[in-house]
Amino acid sequence: MEIMPSIIAENAEEVRTKIARVEGLVNWVEIDVADGVFVPSFTWPMLLGQAPEDLKEVDGKTKISSHLMVEHPETLLDDWQDFVDRLIFHYESTDEIEKIIESAGAHMSLGIALELATPVEKIYPYLDKIKLVQLMSIERVGYSGEKFDERVLSKVEALKTNWPDVKIMIDGGIDLEIAKRLKDAGADGLIVGSHIWNAKNIEEAIHDFQSL
Repeated sequence: MEIMPSIIAENAEEVRTKIARVEGLVNWVEIDVADGVFVPSFTWPMLLGQAPEDLKEVDGKTKISSHLMVEHPETLLDDWQDFVDRLIFHYESTDEIEKIIESAGAHMSLGIALELATPVEKIYPYLDKIKLVQLMSIERVGYSGEKFDERVLSKVEALKTNWPDVKIMIDGGIDLEIAKRLKDAGADGLIVGSHIWNAKNIEEAIHDFQSL
């Protein structure tokens, strides 16, 4: 499975530092972008009202996915698409999904995120064009250290059965034991936060997940 460390940061320096710490260990990282509206928390660069231009200073080969936990993500597409390799937006955050697919999908990789309470069937109409789905596996989106919710397992199985070519990423509350269950259910990748960043040895923690 693909392992992607998630980054919740207050400023661009913290983002760059965390990316550097996992350089060469993973292919991707994911930056959580929260606006204080769609989710209660604020993160960089929304916290400072900035565009993510500082990401152009990131060196190395690690690719960057931006998880837009924001209202009306279609208004931020131009700000982000020049500085990251993939954008993830929430089904629940916009009425302009087709617009997002048409405008951003032609230029970069897109993924659609789904909150735990939203039926997975809601995104079926878009999966012929969007080939990556990020299922939230926690109740409260936008917080680090939240408890994993087993309801996501049946959503993984439904997606894998009905859309076998769609890549399924899981985000939230994942430890090694839970990761094994998600792999068995059909998940293709995991976004892991606190269980990587709070580990005594980050390299070993990442290796443990990758070795499942």
